[in-house]
Amino acid sequence: MSKKRMLLASLIVASYCAMPVANADEHASRFYEDDAWYDVSEWFDGNDYNPTDEAIGRWDNETFEYADNRSSTDQDNDDINDRETHYGDYGYASDTNRSNTSTESNASSDDRWFYDYYDDGSSQRSNENGMTWFSLYQDTNDDGVYDSYTRYRDTDNDGIYDAFTFYSFDSTGDQDQKAKSEAQNKQKELSSKTEQVSGTIERMKTVNVRGRDHMVAHVKGNDGKATVVDLGVKQDSHSLSQGDKLTASGHRMKVGDKSILIATKAKTKSSDLTIDRNGRKYTGKVTSTREVTVQGQKHLLAKVKTDNGKSMMVDLGPKDQLSKSPSQGDQVTVQGVPVKVNARIVLMARTLGEGENQSEIKRKQAKSKS
Repeated sequence: MSKKRMLLASLIVASYCAMPVANADEHASRFYEDDAWYDVSEWFDGNDYNPTDEAIGRWDNETFEYADNRSSTDQDNDDINDRETHYGDYGYASDTNRSNTSTESNASSDDRWFYDYYDDGSSQRSNENGMTWFSLYQDTNDDGVYDSYTRYRDTDNDGIYDAFTFYSFDSTGDQDQKAKSEAQNKQKELSSKTEQVSGTIERMKTVNVRGRDHMVAHVKGNDGKATVVDLGVKQDSHSLSQGDKLTASGHRMKVGDKSILIATKAKTKSSDLTIDRNGRKYTGKVTSTREVTVQGQKHLLAKVKTDNGKSMMVDLGPKDQLSKSPSQGDQVTVQGVPVKVNARIVLMARTLGEGENQSEIKRKQAKSKS
């Protein structure tokens, strides 16, 4: 081989090695270890467990029924349709058997600037210990409930997530590896930088995000560039219309062949918009609590009975991070993300309380076992 060819080959190898690569745990980790989960499920179920008594949803014949939320204390006024049985990552209502809950004509060709439904992974970004973190839930088998969870981190705040930790709630073997591979591929599409767009709303549509109606806007920026912005769960207080000026900031995600800004803050000329991305809201009475070790941390789990007599299991995160731990008999309001753990539904709480008494639940990164 000539010296020129050897030099060229060395440069190629050096360039490849310099590319950022996501570091991950060597093996997919179960979020709840088997011994801990067995103890928890025995405590929760007692001797009379009936899956239809759960407040979050029913796990029956491997079908998660969002329709059961109608009889729960879900308070975010979601429009849930029994026939909406497709939970793929994204698509158009006209291309599936899904029922169209939007008021817009989603089947028209000029309305395909963004999908009629997609999965945002209940994504959430935070800053902890001088690093940027990004959490993303995954529904590997598209059954309508999340079964794994990934935390990405930008350790040097250069805008690139250079490491991640993957946790499985319910799957094993090949399904774990599939989910972990998807998590690593997603890392290549993400940026930890906050983006902001200011411009004029050209079009709007209601988009179904895992059973909830989100308001999505097509914004022509002041620089002439177009950006699609998810403004969160549709609310009556959001009186937006075509031609309004909008400023929004958040993180960008790729969905299919499209890009969307997941806004965490937004405002018009007249007011700030309220964007709540903490998940579904439930209210009930704590019937019992239990501490359980999760990834080396002491988590507080609560058994909550709703006003209509249904029960739900809530993971309130590390106990030492709670400003006040709920006790038996307390009336509580929680928001969070439902996940499936060994055919059981658990609410991974993000907030506890309401209004001025609402507190954020912080989930710390577990320390490496190595």
